[in-house]
Amino acid sequence: MYLPFKLFKFIFCTLLLINSILCYDPPKRKFHNSLIIDDRLLIFSGWTNIDDYTYELFYLDLSKSFDNYNLTWTLIPEGNLPIYTYRSTAVLSLDNSTIYLYGGFMTNKNLAYDYSNLVYTYDYPTSTWSTPNLGGDIVPPRQNIKGVMDNSGTIYIFGGYNATNLTTSSGHLYNDMNILKTVSNTWKTLTTSGNLPFLCAEYTANILPNGNIVYIGGIEKVSADANFSSVDMNKIKLFDTNKLEWSQMNATGIEIVPRWYFSSVLTPDGYIIILGGRTYSATNDDLKSVSPKLATLDTNKNPFEWSIPSNSVVNAPPSIYGHTANLYGDYMIVTFGVELDTELYTSQVYLYNIKNNKWVTTFSPPDNKTTTTTTSSTAPSTTTKPTITTSPTKKSSKSLAIGLGAAIGVAFLISCIFITTFIVRRTREPAPEIFETPGSNQ
Repeated sequence: MYLPFKLFKFIFCTLLLINSILCYDPPKRKFHNSLIIDDRLLIFSGWTNIDDYTYELFYLDLSKSFDNYNLTWTLIPEGNLPIYTYRSTAVLSLDNSTIYLYGGFMTNKNLAYDYSNLVYTYDYPTSTWSTPNLGGDIVPPRQNIKGVMDNSGTIYIFGGYNATNLTTSSGHLYNDMNILKTVSNTWKTLTTSGNLPFLCAEYTANILPNGNIVYIGGIEKVSADANFSSVDMNKIKLFDTNKLEWSQMNATGIEIVPRWYFSSVLTPDGYIIILGGRTYSATNDDLKSVSPKLATLDTNKNPFEWSIPSNSVVNAPPSIYGHTANLYGDYMIVTFGVELDTELYTSQVYLYNIKNNKWVTTFSPPDNKTTTTTTSSTAPSTTTKPTITTSPTKKSSKSLAIGLGAAIGVAFLISCIFITTFIVRRTREPAPEIFETPGSNQ
């Protein structure tokens, strides 16, 4: 019985390990990053609702249908981050192979703040993190920023906050424009012209096909000695990446309450959809929810125009902030964050169909696999949609996983048959005779 038991225990533990990877239950979080690669919505970094630091990389499979109350997250064990960071930004390369993770409050594995490397890269085909050797100008650490990439592979980082005192999180706000040229791995602080914006952070950023970056909302300081104030949502900051020139546009339409820690996505037809965030009340410093929760900015008009889709308030999620939103096909997929009214972390996924402007509970992958996977860090194509293909490494990994699962299943079945046969044979053996001594108490 000893050998079958050991075999059964080994197989059981192996299946348990596989189940823990394929049925991963991630910690709730806010201020994290999310990107879509190869039909996978990748989630990483962020501030969790538990005391332990979190380094894991996991994903939601977008090649399969699901409902937002029955999710299957999958852990990528070899994809653990080398550092713990939140309030950072992540930008995907043009060929969908590399993630550039920059900034945030960064802590090493010894739980000490560590800004020796400001940029980490994740190679998706090999699932490995590394620290690129960067040259050029010296850029200080930044938090509460959003990066975008243009068609030449240059990442633009505007303003942000730098906590020089990490005990009190006090520091400086910026309004400079730094770029990271991913082709040459060099930083450069740009000399810009035009209507230079105030010191600003906690905004959203989307780059249009014409090369203009649209910055919305956040907090700002009108002077170095002024207090923080909310950015007027109708005053849109524009940066022309071709002319390196700033301008401001006064958007028209409905009134949008100022906010920060909100999300935005850019649709292929030129609408920026914003969701959630938080703001301060007019009478005190208490946080309060924003109105409207969801709004769209039409960048096809001049000036841009705000509006509220008529169906967007039906079955809308609660007020949330610190979440992320990604666009995949006809769906804006909203992940994690904090519910403002209760201040409770959530792991709920919310789905907004951008075609009919409705909140839905089920997701269906598009029939056409050549789907634009637009996030707040990339620009949509104006001509043909990019084809997303699975790399040979990923294909072989999937085949290996399928083969391993089949082999383990067969081994498990054989071991069950063997153990059952062994037990049945033992039960069929004649029971040993029991001799009793006359007068005993047995």
